[in-house]
Amino acid sequence: MPLNRISPLRGFIAASVILVALGVYIVANAVSLASDYRWVNHTHATLNLISQVEALKHQAIAESRGYILAGSDESRDNFWRVQGQLQREMQSLIGMVIDNPEQYRRSVRLREALERRLAISSDAMAFYGSRGVAPTISEARTKLIRAGEANVGQRLSELRQGEQALLAARSRSAERAAWLMLLAAGIGIPLSLFLVGHAHRLLARENRERTHAEAAASASNAELSRTVSQLAHLSDSMAALSTYSGMLQGASDAQELYEISTTTFRKLLPGTSGFLYVIRASRDQAELVARWGEGLAPTDPNPAPHACWSVRRNAAFSVEDLRHGLRCPHTGRPAGAEEVKGLCIPLSAQGEIVGWISLQRLGLGRIPDESLAISLCEQFSLALANVRLKESLQHQAIRDPLTGLFNRRYLEESLSREIARCERRRQPLAVLMLDVDHFKAFNDRHGHATGDIALAAFGAMLQAKCRAEDIACRYGGEEFTLILPETDLATALERAEEIRAGAALLRIGPPGTLPRITVSIGVALMPEHGNVGLELMRAGDMALYRAKHEGRDRVAVAEVETA
Repeated sequence: MPLNRISPLRGFIAASVILVALGVYIVANAVSLASDYRWVNHTHATLNLISQVEALKHQAIAESRGYILAGSDESRDNFWRVQGQLQREMQSLIGMVIDNPEQYRRSVRLREALERRLAISSDAMAFYGSRGVAPTISEARTKLIRAGEANVGQRLSELRQGEQALLAARSRSAERAAWLMLLAAGIGIPLSLFLVGHAHRLLARENRERTHAEAAASASNAELSRTVSQLAHLSDSMAALSTYSGMLQGASDAQELYEISTTTFRKLLPGTSGFLYVIRASRDQAELVARWGEGLAPTDPNPAPHACWSVRRNAAFSVEDLRHGLRCPHTGRPAGAEEVKGLCIPLSAQGEIVGWISLQRLGLGRIPDESLAISLCEQFSLALANVRLKESLQHQAIRDPLTGLFNRRYLEESLSREIARCERRRQPLAVLMLDVDHFKAFNDRHGHATGDIALAAFGAMLQAKCRAEDIACRYGGEEFTLILPETDLATALERAEEIRAGAALLRIGPPGTLPRITVSIGVALMPEHGNVGLELMRAGDMALYRAKHEGRDRVAVAEVETA
């Protein structure tokens, strides 16, 4: 049918049908997008729970080792507490993946592997509790422990990989729905506009009695234009949220998160200034870690957490005019007579508030795109919690919890690396093996708690006397190791004497109540005493034993072996 024979009524009916169909399709896609978004959040929560289970497993094993090595009742109680918490978290994890048969089977296998691994630690603790000594580490028991650790690690990896695959699939589904919505809007809306415009031209050519119908068509056209703008804005926001979420997941540390968020907020909320506050670990003060735009009102760079109403209420707090009325104590009044509105949004993840974002914009009323800003903050909160958890796990993996020094595992990795580096530079390297004298008698006489205080104080003193490039480690029990890169024998002996003198000056408890502690030190040097980590440590150990044999509280140098 030629276009000039299409009546205005038919044109309006066709446009209405297209708009209704387009609206139904967009609503259906929006529901699908919302469902995909919920599943993406569910997958993120499941991944966080998997990381929490892994962290609790490491903590439980560390507490059992602490009990067996130090006999600490606190470590034993912590082990049972962490084991109970691990069982609850594991049950929660099973409940979260019950809708997926494969993931459910993997979570059940993970629970069984965890129970077997923790049973080994429980048996060792029971043996220690009944006999007062650690069980003998036989080759069979070592293989059993390693197999248990490998089994748990494999189950965790399978479960995590399964969730990551689900996350990728659900993200693709959300992106596909968004693109389909754009395609439908791109085809349906221009077609509807064309039909409405054609009907409008037909009405213009008709008699003046059709003036009212012409005005109605114009109003419909304006409404359609607003709908197009809103749909385009919504589509851009959803795409930006998806990109922002992907960028946050790829961030390696908190500083990268701050930079990504600053760029994203500036792009998606133009004309709006922002301030990102993060609450310190002590929970007594917040810190301004990032800002963007021009500050329209003065802000406190180091406020207390309760200085923000959004933190107190755990909900967004909007101020329509910062010059008057109630506002957060961390925000001052705008300079001059400028009209400024504000919005504070708490950063909450896993039930804990980690900071807040404060937004400012010229004008009165509420800040536009408030819901978008809240969605961005939710994404940032989860990402920040994930990064903090990863940093905490990394710290636990290489640090001794009592002294804060590096542990034996980090020592073995670092010593090989430093030896290779010094060999390339043709520089010497010194290894100091340290042992607190008569520590077993000190423990027996004054208790393990006092012994732990003494070891912590000695570790703090040792760390204070280290250079930035030195590596101080707790080798085990009351034994410590200090790696001194690019240090010759004379300097190593001088450093060893400083440490020995510093140990003698340590005072544990009130003056006169506890004896002073002393330390014996063995010094080995590369290349004189070996070019391999084990050789250097063995030479240092022999020198340490000689210092013990000669009366303790002294420094001894390893002897050079002759062929």
